[in-house]
Amino acid sequence: MVLLGERGHVPVARLAHVRVLVQPTLVVLVVRGLGLLATWVMCLAVGRPVDFRAWDAFWYLGIAEHGYTGFDPALTYDAQGNYFPEAPMAFFPGYPLVVRLFGVLLGGHLLPAAIGVSVVASVVAGYGVARLARHAGAGRRGQVVAVTLTAGAPGSVVYAMAYPEALLVALAAWTLVAVLERRWVPAGLGAAAAGMVSPMAAGLMPVVLVTALPEIYRSRSPWRATVAVLGAIGGTTGYLVWVSMVATTPGGFFGIERKGWHTSFDFGATTASWVGQVVLHGGDVFVVATAAAVLASVPALLWLARFLPGPLWLYTVGTLAMALGSGGLEQDRLRLLLSAFPLLIALATRIAHTSGPATIAITGILVTCGLWLGAYSLSGWRYAI
Repeated sequence: MVLLGERGHVPVARLAHVRVLVQPTLVVLVVRGLGLLATWVMCLAVGRPVDFRAWDAFWYLGIAEHGYTGFDPALTYDAQGNYFPEAPMAFFPGYPLVVRLFGVLLGGHLLPAAIGVSVVASVVAGYGVARLARHAGAGRRGQVVAVTLTAGAPGSVVYAMAYPEALLVALAAWTLVAVLERRWVPAGLGAAAAGMVSPMAAGLMPVVLVTALPEIYRSRSPWRATVAVLGAIGGTTGYLVWVSMVATTPGGFFGIERKGWHTSFDFGATTASWVGQVVLHGGDVFVVATAAAVLASVPALLWLARFLPGPLWLYTVGTLAMALGSGGLEQDRLRLLLSAFPLLIALATRIAHTSGPATIAITGILVTCGLWLGAYSLSGWRYAI
């Protein structure tokens, strides 16, 4: 016999379960919608169109359409303004390939396909961030805060542009989930895929190696951990080797970055000098915000280390080393720091321990600042992001 009260509880329980399932999707889409609205309003106010093809998006859309060899010669030039046909090879192929595949479904319209890939990837990233927050000890509130902060981080405007960061964060998050849950085949495949999307995925390599190599020696069936190790090494390394084989520029990928953008790894000398200049002389609000994020990232890593599982902390160390250790364009640091999203997960676990109103207020202020800065980067800032 079923009591009336029991019948009444069934749909309530189901609704609660559905709400938990769709929460990351709703959070990400609401934050993205607010960010796009802010961008549109601020661009309208200054008479500037919302350009989803801006800066690096031009290169990724071009690779999706033409590959690495079909660019207009008038558009491929180095930092000195000279013709440089190998310039597109500075951009990894994973994201343009996915955009091209989605573009087939949209009749060859690559810009909508690129934006769609980024938005869908940001939703997938939201679920990965929520799972990682749970591994970091966060409850439901902390998981929602982590997803919200990640979706609305400074620089997150690129999560709705033809940029690879959303796909990179999605793959990195789920690779880290697989590592924490010791699912080695997904970890290897995720690391390999992320390594084909961006060089920033190299932060996954030491994480997978440190966790999977001991498993090879301990396990009676080590093939799964072997897949993880090979995947972690193969993604980024595979592309770098290919470029070194086909490019005529000395130094392969690294030579192309030096020639095209004056970018090289200098152990943070350029970043430190630039931040020092900003501290002493100030600058545009975007410059100041970027410098502040750089200054805050290292002490934040040290302070929040105790709130992160070891693999997440190691990944963040590698990511910050790459983001801050390279020279070249200083103003792209906000975008590069998006890959250090475990810092926001750790911060979310701290925010979630405050009272309900305080959690809402702090999260709202941080996300509002992040979305405003993203809108400003397309409406008031005149340089690359």
